Amino acid sequence: MDKKVIEEAALICDKVAIVINQRNKGQLNLSNCKKFCPGQEPLVNILNKLVLEIRDIEPEYFICLNKELQNLKMPNCVNPSSFGAINVIVNLLKMKYCNSTVRKKFFISHSTNDKHIVNGFIKEILKIGCGFKDDDIFCTLDSTAIRTGDDFREKIIENMKLCDYILLFISENYNTSDVCKNEMGAAWALEGKRILPFVLPGISFDQMGFLNVVKQGASITDKSKLDEFYQELCDNYNIKSDWLAFNRAKEDFISLVNKI
Repeated sequence: MDKKVIEEAALICDKVAIVINQRNKGQLNLSNCKKFCPGQEPLVNILNKLVLEIRDIEPEYFICLNKELQNLKMPNCVNPSSFGAINVIVNLLKMKYCNSTVRKKFFISHSTNDKHIVNGFIKEILKIGCGFKDDDIFCTLDSTAIRTGDDFREKIIENMKLCDYILLFISENYNTSDVCKNEMGAAWALEGKRILPFVLPGISFDQMGFLNVVKQGASITDKSKLDEFYQELCDNYNIKSDWLAFNRAKEDFISLVNKI
């Protein structure tokens, strides 16, 4: 589904709806409403594109939209009845495909002081090694993850709930951060999440706090543990394994950590 087609259709429908409402209220007449309305042709053109987009995945909307399109054109304006039905369908599609929160696969819990290692893991292991995309990962190191004005606590919990894996990057920096400790506590309070603690250099397993009691950690540079992680992801997400590519990315990541 091409979201841009839905968004463009919704934008044009909104403009047409505004002009129709203003004309019905006597604020516009036929001679000047064309200055403010996109017109029939742009509307029909984008709706024809939308019909093709939804044909296979939204058959009910496809049938309704096709039907109303047949009666949409009138000599001087669009048919208000048909346009009203079309506008409803377009907005329902927008709500479903454009306004919904994107589900992530990974939530990255980390200290910003460890950003070089965390960014390296995301790039080499998750992206290059496993083939995941930016949209699969929530990490506050990404400047677009939390926007200015957002309540970061709510965004943290919201995105934890929407992920499959919560990866904890445990370090001395992590253990001295109240924010990180809160993230760790929130992670364990959620059900149905795969929580994996990775221990960064400079800290021992017995410094993992209460995690040491309930969860076995893995050294971030332990090749066998990284291999287990990759195999698990391949199994869970039906990824066709490419061990040559993953091993190359793994070695690049370990080399990066050793340099840091």
